[in-house]
Amino acid sequence: MKVIITAFVLFIFGISFGQTIEERLNKLEQKVKQLEERLNKIEKKQKEVGVVSASEEVLVVNKDQKLISYKVLSKKFSPAKLKESLWNRSDQIVLKMIFKNNTGKEINNIRGKVVIYDQSGDELMKKIINVNKALNFFKGTTIHPGEEVKMNVEIEYDRKNDKHKKVKELPLDRLIIKFFPLKIDFADGTTKYVRYNQ
Repeated sequence: MKVIITAFVLFIFGISFGQTIEERLNKLEQKVKQLEERLNKIEKKQKEVGVVSASEEVLVVNKDQKLISYKVLSKKFSPAKLKESLWNRSDQIVLKMIFKNNTGKEINNIRGKVVIYDQSGDELMKKIINVNKALNFFKGTTIHPGEEVKMNVEIEYDRKNDKHKKVKELPLDRLIIKFFPLKIDFADGTTKYVRYNQ
């Protein structure tokens, strides 16, 4: 009899103990849901305000930025070649440029915009480019502080566009060419987005 009573007490205790754990789990699940809702609200507010994480900060500079200095060495017109028609189907304006890292940190990639203006300030051509050393196995792939990277910037030429014709016909010294960094990926894993003062 004592054995049966002990078993019954243990059975009842086990059920009540099981319910307590279930109740606690339900409460924890409710708290997790509440926390997720709060996190979603905070993230939504941050996106609306434009807050970014510490690894993705915004650098505000003027139009004559000195983060990445640059020079244009030459400009030429390169007609499409029949032999290269698979990957080079259009005529190109080719700028030979040098970009210099003035940030004081090693860089993996610089995403930016090259814009060509006439002397009155009218925009004639532009192209988004990536400046990096990804294919340079001998010198490494990072751009060190003070290091220069030389590359060709190829901009698709439209024969029907009068602005493009102007770029083709005018000599380099009668054009204004500017480079605006938009995003800098540093070798330490941080990313900086560049915004410009008006």
